[in-house]
This record gives sequence, structure tokens and C-alpha cells, in this order.
Amino acid sequence: MAKKPIRTDAEHSPRPPLGRRFGMLLGAMGMGNLGDGIAVVALPWYAATLTDDPFQVALVGAATRLPWLLFALIAGVVGDRVDRRRLMVAAAGVKTVLLVVLTTAVALDAGSIPLLMAIALLVGTCEVFFDNTAQAMVPTLVPRQRLERANGHLQGVERVLNKFLGAPIAGMLLAASTAWAFGAQAALILSALVCLVGLRGDHHPATAGQRHPGILIMLREGLTWLWHHPVLRFTALVSGASNLAAAMMAAVLVLFAQDVLGVGPQGYGLLMTVTAAGAVLGALVVPSFAHRVHPATALAVILTILGTTALTVGLTRCVPMFVICYLFTGFASTWWNITMISLFQRLTPDRLRSRAFSAHRTLSWGMLSVGIALGGALASTLEGGLGREWALTAPFLTAGTIGLTLAAIVASRLTRGVIDRSLIETEPA
Repeated sequence: MAKKPIRTDAEHSPRPPLGRRFGMLLGAMGMGNLGDGIAVVALPWYAATLTDDPFQVALVGAATRLPWLLFALIAGVVGDRVDRRRLMVAAAGVKTVLLVVLTTAVALDAGSIPLLMAIALLVGTCEVFFDNTAQAMVPTLVPRQRLERANGHLQGVERVLNKFLGAPIAGMLLAASTAWAFGAQAALILSALVCLVGLRGDHHPATAGQRHPGILIMLREGLTWLWHHPVLRFTALVSGASNLAAAMMAAVLVLFAQDVLGVGPQGYGLLMTVTAAGAVLGALVVPSFAHRVHPATALAVILTILGTTALTVGLTRCVPMFVICYLFTGFASTWWNITMISLFQRLTPDRLRSRAFSAHRTLSWGMLSVGIALGGALASTLEGGLGREWALTAPFLTAGTIGLTLAAIVASRLTRGVIDRSLIETEPA
């Protein structure tokens, strides 16, 4: 008997709305991402005012990503046991309190690198529970065939508010007062919490009403399922290596902008909007052609773009080329996210979605903290021998080499046949 064709968001009829419930989640993610966009600029910039050591600045950034390595698996187990909306509300509430504490410390001129690292670690932990749970909720709020549209909206809102608006707003706030920047983030996270409160209904996973096994048993089940999946195991490892490369660049980006490109806080904020501009374009365009480009082809092309742009930035070291390359980087990153998240949501049953997603992100996003530490250590180590400019350039050249190597591996190993077989096996009857 012939297998029925795999459907994505390929409908050509007028698109029905995604619904009020998804809209509330989108609003919460939007407010949260605008706040995070301010922090992406404000946190490393404030760290750079406390120290000029690339490694210490990188450690602050690493602290925000380390929770994905430490706590993502636990977040996944919790997300498959409790009401997911309430879990997001709790995470947003704790994050708001932490940001108020940081704002107060900065206003009183009591900030330090250790305090910044501690707050960053705790805020990052809240983000693990918040973001992981949000992605697990999406397939329960929209029909399966509209996942590309929903994820495209989420990616678009994230990029517009996180980078396109968040970065320049952060630059203006930093020019006035660092405390204003962190205070604004706290207010925005509180707004996200209010949106979530308005998201009514039961948001327990598909196992609601059943007796749950122990936490360790649930944890092992999610890890085992992911590790034995031929597509998701491979993509988790590739995502981890790609994120490590991206994080190496992010570790020194603020110092690269200051000392190599020669920009100030407002200029740095504007440069960060370049990535967002490309990402917004991706969020608008990718859902329209996602069903025509096979995921295997898309992932290989995206990695090639990311590797090429990283090498170009490192070799040219000028503002105009940075702008061009980061436009392509933003577009490619959004294309990657929409492709990967939609594929993951289709391949994973609801009862396992939070655990499997957290396991995937532990392998992929967990490498962000490692990459940030490596990037900072590499620049700090090479500075004495190569000089500051080449030392800050080295992470970009290393990241570009990693990206092109991964593109070759994906093109040879993650074939159309491998992905198609997995999609057919999980397509609902």
C-alpha cells in the first residue's frame, strides 16, 4: 500500500488565522524577546565596563548559556509532567525578580563580574524553563500543517523585537544609564507574564490524568528516545557544533566591535540590528518556500552560508562587509530555526516533546557556553603573540572553518531518504 505524501504548510488557499491562544503565546514570547534583546547588548557591554579581559567578558556570556547544559533535561521532565503555561508563568516571575535585583545593584554602583555571572546564570535557568516549554506548547495550539507558519511568526517576532528593536533600544538606554537598560528588561518580562496569564485552558501534556513514573525514569526515556532517533540525534550533534562556532564569535563580538571595527555603544546596537534585518527577512520569506526545499538540502546550504560569512568577517574586518555578512547570517539562522523546529515538532510525540526537546537543546544549546568560553580563551591566549586585532579575529576564522566542515558532513550523511523515512514513520494516520 502506497504511503501517503508528507504534508507541510503548502496550502495555497487563503490562510486561516492561527488563533487567539497562539496569539497570546506569541505576545508573551514577543515581550520576553524584546527584553532579552536589550540584555544581549547591555550585559556584555556592562561587563566590558567592569573589565577589559576578553575571557572575563566571555564568562558572563557563558553563564547565560550554561543552564542549557545543566538544567535543560530537568526542564524537559517538568514540562512533560505539569501544566506548561503555569510553568512558563513561574519562570517569568522569578526572572523578573532577578532583573530587579540586578537593576538595583547597577543603580547603586555595586556591580561586579561575579555578581553579573551569578545573575546571568539564574536568569538563564529561567529562560531554559520558559523557552523549552514554549516550543513544546506550539503543536498543541496550532494544526500540524501550519507549523511552519507558526514557527515563522515566532522567529519573526523574536528577531524583530530581540535584535531589530532590542539592540538599538539597548544602545539608547545604555547611553543614558545602564540601570535603565536592565530595568526596561524587567518591565518587559513582567509584561510577558501578563500575556501568559491570559492564555486560558488546560495545558498539561498528553499524559495528563495518567500516573507518571519517577523523574529519573522519565528522563531516561526522553534521552533514550532521542539518542536512538536517526535524524534527531544527528541534528542535535550538528546543531551543537554549529552553536559552538557561533558562540566563539559571540564571545568576542563586543570587543571586536569596539577595538577592530571602532564603534561605540549606539553603533554597536545598530550593528546588532543588521542580523535582525536578515532574520526578519527570513521569517517573512522562509515559510513561503519551506515546503519546496527539502530539509536535507536546506540544512547543508544554511551551514555553507554561515561558514562563509564567518570567514569573510574575519578576513576583511571592516564595517561594510560585517553588515553584508551579518545580513546573510541573520537570514540563514532564521531559516535554520524554522526548518529544525518544524521538523522536530513533526517527529516527536506530544508525551515526549518537552523531554526530547530539552535533550536536543542540551546537546545543541549546551555547547553555547562551551563555545563562549573557548572563544574568550582563544582571544586571550593569542593576544600576547598576535596582537589584539588578530586575537579578536581568530574566533571568526575558527568558526568559519567549523561551519564549512559541518556543511560537507551534513550533505553526505543527512540525506533526503533518511529524513523522509523518519517523517513517514511518524505521520499520523
